[in-house]
Order: sequence, then structure tokens, then C-alpha cells
Amino acid sequence: PIPAAIDDVDAVYRDLLNTYPNAKFGIGGTSAGGGLSAASIHNFKAKGLPLPHALYLGTPWMDLTKTSDSLYTMEGIDQVLGTYDGILEGAAELYAGGKDLKHPLISPVYGNFSGFPPTYLVTGTRDLLLSDTARAHRKLRQAGIEAELNVYEGLSHAQYAFFADTPEFRENHSALAEFLIGHLGGD
Repeated sequence: PIPAAIDDVDAVYRDLLNTYPNAKFGIGGTSAGGGLSAASIHNFKAKGLPLPHALYLGTPWMDLTKTSDSLYTMEGIDQVLGTYDGILEGAAELYAGGKDLKHPLISPVYGNFSGFPPTYLVTGTRDLLLSDTARAHRKLRQAGIEAELNVYEGLSHAQYAFFADTPEFRENHSALAEFLIGHLGGD
């Protein structure tokens, strides 16, 4: 339950900052890992830590409440997640450990996005978390943050990451690499 995952990311990030004080860092993840990455940025901001230089949010679970539109419109259409009811709902309750599901460290879409690093977001048109991704993109843009949104036609939750021999996989990884190199440097 919260704050274990946030504390783990915090500990690793602090160690990286101490070990490589002049390095540029990016952070990111897919699904719950994307939500954890965004929540970690809220945590770093609250603790006054220097923020990473780039953020990757792959179809992030940004709102653990059953609020986002696509949780309803994509129910039964998303071939990966299927529905919020059952496993996702139970996972949200377990992770929150009795705390308010709208707390920004649990559901980062409810936090303040000012000062966030440039962000690359990706989802599919049949993704149960499509609305979470769109809402995060909108919050970032409203805060004046550079945010690149990539939506792949006909893909369910994170399918752009599962099938290595598809144009979507290649395009997403190429665009993400370009984004990260542009913000972190390197080859």
C-alpha cells in the first residue's frame, strides 16, 4: 500500500542524484508504472528535490477512482484490461490502504502539474485508460508543460508495447527515443 512504492522510487532517485550529481534523468512507466511515475514527480516537488528532465507516461493509471469516461466507454472493448470492476477496483483499494483515492500520490491527475518535466504520453483508441492519458495531457498543457500525446488507432491498453513486429511498436519506440534524446542528450 501507499507509500511503499513512492518511497522506493524516492530512495532510488535520491541515490541516483547523489551518485551522478550532474546527470540528466528521465523517469517513466506504463499503466500503474506511469501513474507511479507521475505521483513520484508530485512527491519530488513536495520534497524540493530537483526534478527529472523528462517524463514518460505510457497509458498511465492517473485516476484510481472510477471517474474517467473511457472506463465506461471502453469497458469490454479493451482486450487487455476489459473492465475496472473486479481486479482494477480491488487493486486500487489495496494500494490506497484506506486513504482517499483522490490524493495526488494515489491518483496523480488530481495534483498540481506546474513545474513538471516535458512529458511524452501514449495510449490507444481502445484503451480503458485512454481518458486518464488525455486528462493528464490536458493538465500538463494547462500548466504550460511541454507534453506530446501519441494515440494509436485500434489498440487496447499498452498494446503498442507488446507486439515488437508492429508499426505502432516501432513508431512509438522511435518517437520516444527521439523525445528522450532531445531532453536528456546522448545517442
